[in-house]
Amino acid sequence: MSTEKSPDRGAIAIMTSGGDAPGMNACLRGCVRTALEAGYRVFAIFEGYQGLIQGDIKELHWENVSNIIQLGGTVIGTARSQEFRERSGRLKAAANLLEHKIDKLVVIGGDGSLSGAEALREEFPSLVDELAANGTISAAEAAQHRSLFIAGAVGSIDNDMAGTDVTIGADSALHRIVEALDAITSTAYSHQRTFIVEVMGRNCGHLALMAALASGASGCFIPEAPPEEDWADRLQENIHEGVRAGRRVNLIIVAEGARDRSNNKLDAQRIKTALAERKIDSRITILGHVQRGGTPSAYDRCMSTLFGVETVNILSSNLTESQIAILQKNRIGHTSLTDAVAQTRAAGKALAEGDYAAAGKARGDEWLRMVNIQQTLMRIAPPEDTAAQNRLRIGVVTAGRAAPGVNSAVRTIIRMALASGAEVWGIEEGPGGMISGKGHLCSWMEPELWNSFGGSRLGAGVYREAHGDLPKIAANFRKWQLDGLIMIGDWGGYRLLDKLLKNRKQHPEFAIPMVAVPASINNDLPGSEYSIGCDTALNSIVEAIDKIRTSTDTAKRTYVVEVMGRYSGYLACCAALASGAEYCYTPEKVLNLDDLRHDVRELAQAFCLENRHTGLIVRNENAHDDYTTDFIATLFEADGGTEFDVRKAVLGPLQQGGTPSPLDRIQAVRLAYLAVRNLLESIAMKVTGGYFIGCQSGEVVMHDWSKLRSYPDPWKRSTKRRWWDNYEAAVHRLAINPQVRRQHK
Repeated sequence: MSTEKSPDRGAIAIMTSGGDAPGMNACLRGCVRTALEAGYRVFAIFEGYQGLIQGDIKELHWENVSNIIQLGGTVIGTARSQEFRERSGRLKAAANLLEHKIDKLVVIGGDGSLSGAEALREEFPSLVDELAANGTISAAEAAQHRSLFIAGAVGSIDNDMAGTDVTIGADSALHRIVEALDAITSTAYSHQRTFIVEVMGRNCGHLALMAALASGASGCFIPEAPPEEDWADRLQENIHEGVRAGRRVNLIIVAEGARDRSNNKLDAQRIKTALAERKIDSRITILGHVQRGGTPSAYDRCMSTLFGVETVNILSSNLTESQIAILQKNRIGHTSLTDAVAQTRAAGKALAEGDYAAAGKARGDEWLRMVNIQQTLMRIAPPEDTAAQNRLRIGVVTAGRAAPGVNSAVRTIIRMALASGAEVWGIEEGPGGMISGKGHLCSWMEPELWNSFGGSRLGAGVYREAHGDLPKIAANFRKWQLDGLIMIGDWGGYRLLDKLLKNRKQHPEFAIPMVAVPASINNDLPGSEYSIGCDTALNSIVEAIDKIRTSTDTAKRTYVVEVMGRYSGYLACCAALASGAEYCYTPEKVLNLDDLRHDVRELAQAFCLENRHTGLIVRNENAHDDYTTDFIATLFEADGGTEFDVRKAVLGPLQQGGTPSPLDRIQAVRLAYLAVRNLLESIAMKVTGGYFIGCQSGEVVMHDWSKLRSYPDPWKRSTKRRWWDNYEAAVHRLAINPQVRRQHK
């Protein structure tokens, strides 16, 4: 056994400041444990900058951040400090840091908190000189700690920091908002009522826009896209026309920072008053701080944990310029704090000056695209100028097993196609409907409230090949007069589409452009890092694990949880990272008996040394043909000795069901939009190719069907490196104390 110790690398302090955000505790855990393993002493500054001035600083150890990953808010507290704005306050802060020999600081907070840290860093040498001059510190201490190194992680539900695609807490806040909107929709439907819902966001409309896309709202007001001067009359007309068209629900989402084109505040009360003047009854719901609270989403837990790891990597590199951990194109990295804050404030300044084009441009091209998509989706009918166009007809079908979020994709396809002048033929009951001829022309209002439903409102099904299917499908394509086809589904749907494309010579009806949209909770489809449904499944798994873990009060127990995924370890790996599991077993990493023996002995010692009460193992359903969930549970029970007993849980179909998460709904909109655009362009150019869509490095891309054959069958075991492999490495490293791991190398 190794008795090797980590090198002594000095001290790191970590603090949370400003408004709290779900995921801060996951970031804290990731930072503390990574720093301890790297050989740092780690201190927590309690109550933000106020605690820094008051000297509320305590050393943290491995066990101090156990069982916090699932908690909202921040366990070390947060507070703003007016005194820190003065040099005298910053002098106290510097003295308190140096008392503990701290010259590396991690700040989790918004742009104001991070800017405060940067001001302290810039002023630190002069503060050190002043402290040495007045005798607070010695000359040797002043020489040793001349500089302060800063690493940040952006904690902001507003998602308003430039340089990163997502900030800590934004996804969880969106969960709270969409849950509330789904609940409001029920009562709004019953009374045919208009609801005005005000959400947070300050100078950024991210929450409002994404909530509108996810909920199917009929109105949305955001700072970056103020309405025309006659907005109230247009809103009145939209509501009245909607009622005549059969719309029973009007959800109007307004960001707290929304303004009109004269730069006047446009809040929920003003909208309600304008509607009342036009004889429209409405109700206001201001969600307020409920958006900040609650359990962090699975996405926030994973991302925030990795942000915490990255902050230590930043400080270990001794970069002189302050950096923040970021997520860009689905990859964790870092960027200049100064540049990110400057760009963020430039966007805020553009808004204040009424330069909305500059503010929208600062949000990025994808943001502007989503704004335009929402403006189309919330209409009550296609634009009038599309009525006289030569009608193309595209078919849409859903195939395979249930994947929450599919209905958002279908809704987007129907409305974006109709808005472009095409007709949409909805094929019912999936592949079975393609064979039996079940389908109908879709109307604009048909998918009005589909977003919140799981499964497929068109109906789906698994394709089971039978002789004579293709002639029947060809006959139905001919009868339906299809000019193109969009299939939303899993690998079974992809294989069906591949069969149609291969049989074009025998059946000319298949010589039309076809597009496959990935929808699989397993997240195992070729050419895409993200499939519709996988985020909802992941959240269902993590919610179940949270309940399982809290069921242990006095007993010392290890749980073996089996999750779906086929031969993709995505769900197992991300669920393990999000729940703080000790081990995860996936098909991509070959498992052997020696590994299992090592793990059970290591876990037993962790129970013994740390006085822990719970252990967690997450196993993919196909991690190993012989080392089943039952086998692993039996092995850990037998070899764990008296340290713990073992229970197993097979989560089963609950992973496939439930209300789609906001991320699944929004990604469905993105993927479906590109599918429609590509299909219509192909038809216009008389190109009859096949395509499959992927979300890669954060971008939605279109692949030619010929590339599909270069990918292995995702339902077969593969040890190919996946983009989430680094997640799996972090699971074990952050869950088992390095002192225990060193003894079991």
